[in-house]
Amino acid sequence: MTEPTVEQLRKELERTRAELRAARSRIEAMEMSNFWKLRNFWWNLKERLPLRLADRFETLGPAPAPFLLETSPASRRQPFPARSPSTVDVIVCVHDAFEEVRECLDSVVRHSTPPYRLLLVDDGSGAETRDFLFSFASSQGALLIRNDSALGYTLAANQGLRASKADHVVLLNSDTVVTSEWLERLVACAESGPKVGLAGPLSNCASWQSVPDVADAHGDWATNPLPEGTTPDAMAALLAGDAGPAFPGMPFLNGFCLLIRREVIDTIGLFDEEGFGRGYGEENDYCLRARKAGFELALADDVFVIHRQSKSYSTERRKVLSALAGETLAKKHGQPWIDAGVAECRSGRVLEGIRERSRELLSRDRLREEGRTRWEGKRVLFVLPVCDRGGGANIVLTEAREMVRMGVDVRVLNLPDFRPYFEKSYPDLDLPVLYAAPRQIPEAARFFDAVVATHNASVEWIAPLAGKGKGVVLGYYVQDYEPLFYPEGSKDGATAVRSYTLVDGLVLFTKTEWNREEVLRQTGARCRVVGASYDQTLFRPVGPEPPVDRIRIAAMARPSSARRQPVLTMDVLESLSAKFGDRVDITVFGDDPAHPDFPPLRRSFPYTSAGLIDGPGLASLFNRVHVFADFSTYQAMGLSALEAMGCGATAIVPSAGGAPSFARHEENALVVDTSTAGRCLDALTRLVEDPPLLRRLMDRAFRDVIQHHPAPAAYRALEALFPDA
Repeated sequence: MTEPTVEQLRKELERTRAELRAARSRIEAMEMSNFWKLRNFWWNLKERLPLRLADRFETLGPAPAPFLLETSPASRRQPFPARSPSTVDVIVCVHDAFEEVRECLDSVVRHSTPPYRLLLVDDGSGAETRDFLFSFASSQGALLIRNDSALGYTLAANQGLRASKADHVVLLNSDTVVTSEWLERLVACAESGPKVGLAGPLSNCASWQSVPDVADAHGDWATNPLPEGTTPDAMAALLAGDAGPAFPGMPFLNGFCLLIRREVIDTIGLFDEEGFGRGYGEENDYCLRARKAGFELALADDVFVIHRQSKSYSTERRKVLSALAGETLAKKHGQPWIDAGVAECRSGRVLEGIRERSRELLSRDRLREEGRTRWEGKRVLFVLPVCDRGGGANIVLTEAREMVRMGVDVRVLNLPDFRPYFEKSYPDLDLPVLYAAPRQIPEAARFFDAVVATHNASVEWIAPLAGKGKGVVLGYYVQDYEPLFYPEGSKDGATAVRSYTLVDGLVLFTKTEWNREEVLRQTGARCRVVGASYDQTLFRPVGPEPPVDRIRIAAMARPSSARRQPVLTMDVLESLSAKFGDRVDITVFGDDPAHPDFPPLRRSFPYTSAGLIDGPGLASLFNRVHVFADFSTYQAMGLSALEAMGCGATAIVPSAGGAPSFARHEENALVVDTSTAGRCLDALTRLVEDPPLLRRLMDRAFRDVIQHHPAPAAYRALEALFPDA
């Protein structure tokens, strides 16, 4: 036997790694199930009760002891709903291309969960394919329809549709490879709304449904071959686990894998055999007919199906048929309506967001694998003394989840008095939480490899852990230059200044270069920059762009935070409203209007007060506006602006501070001197009066901020804590 070459061994290793990644994603999906959470709850209860955690703190007084609140694994993979009772038929039309057909049907059998029925339409295939289909249908219980001579795809598809009586019918090309959970997720998309009549998946090669690229360098449809060593299942798992499905509406869906609900067939009939009998354009015609009949089309953006592109037709033959079909389609439906749909498919922000995120999936997965190689099994405790949902806490929790995906056991520790408020603010937190009083923290933290303070006061709480032999690494996640929060000369301000140098060997890391420089200049302490980040599973484009009848503006008006300049903000918005009237629509958020400090902010101009708003509510607001205005005196990073840009808006941010780390003036945002109301008003006025500038900034914003994913920040934080691992 010939010994394998180094290159062959390398390829085999890459394939094995890809299969392991796909398997890990499937395991993560299982671990998200209610059954697994219940199993973990009882297991941990059984294991931990005999330890009598409360006994460890009897000498510390009556304060409540730490309590492990939740131990469910933190997986960001989105579980699909339970399979609906609807019946499903999968129709595969075949004309030769034996190897592709065999691979397609193998994948259907392997990845489709019963009950479903498989219908095969053999459209005049040669002997090899014909005999294979007969054998396959006999062994799998599939219905086989055979045409002795080829009738063309449109007629063959209609034969299958006539033979089906199921609630949902999936037309699947024979040159495809389906992946895990494809059918369940596709049906879930079709049943996500009462008017959804057609649904289709993402693919490497399916016109507007292609990721990451739609067109190649020559202007033809992109084929997006998977990188060497990446399997279709691995890519499908990454897409499904990216951010959860948005099921965006589509003007057109590619026919390579097309689910049609029974109501659509009953309403508009079958494919147009007379107009599109040659086999191209029939799905575009069907989509237009369905939309005219009141049905909606949806993209199952958590499904990935490989498309090899037709082996039954040559490239030149396919181009000719496509051109002829385009002419027929324009005569039947009118070119303007077609052009409008094409424009939406080409540049719709939800689709563009999906494409941009998919472009980064593999590199982030490799980064997580590298992190797992270096730090799997490490235990990290974040001391997070917060009551309410806020920017700093959101960053810590989001990056902690990424650390979990790198194999790190991450826990959060909060104060017992904060527990009811914290749990109300984060009701669905998927990280384990401990509760302990400050003097209990050293004992609670002694089993961890690293303990990280997240607020200046918490540095003092973890300080007793220093000098305990080779034990724990102490860190401080610096979210701002916190002495600026307090009056000059105050005791709390002095505590904040001292926190950066209180512990010898304390590992400090922060989000932006500005924050690093400020801490160094003021205290001499050195921080490492991990980079800006935000929760891309939540803050992303999920709906159509806001209408352009008025420029929609959101701004924070928080009276409890003077450095956010709430009075100046309201003054600027009032001046803008007086200048432009109903050309602008203004929403403010950030505090309860019933708060005793709010009355000075009230104004008589037309605006909406969203009050206190949670994460999903803020994401919804940012999806409905064109501009987020932040007129703070400075921002250490500027999370709200980053989140708004992630949703498709542009932002106005202060030039002082760290926001310029992601906001580039006149490229994706406006960066202004916020020390005077006049400059702030001028910036808003520019965006109202210059729609092309506004359009350009919005288009660039969400594409640019995709790079600020929490995975690289989490990796750099772990590298700061464990540089030698």
